[in-house]
Amino acid sequence: MIGDWITEHGESPTDREIGARVGLASTGPVAYQLGRLGARGLTSPAGHRWRSCRLCV
Repeated sequence: MIGDWITEHGESPTDREIGARVGLASTGPVAYQLGRLGARGLTSPAGHRWRSCRLCV
């Protein structure tokens, strides 16, 4: 989903955009799952921007 978003929009989605796409109203679960992906080395933070992450693979 994140890769498709980046291809379509040219930048990573925000936590809120990810949540909306998967049917979550809260950003907490999204942040948790992104943290788990980050621990596996699949994503990394996008810095201090509002965009949530970038793919590492």
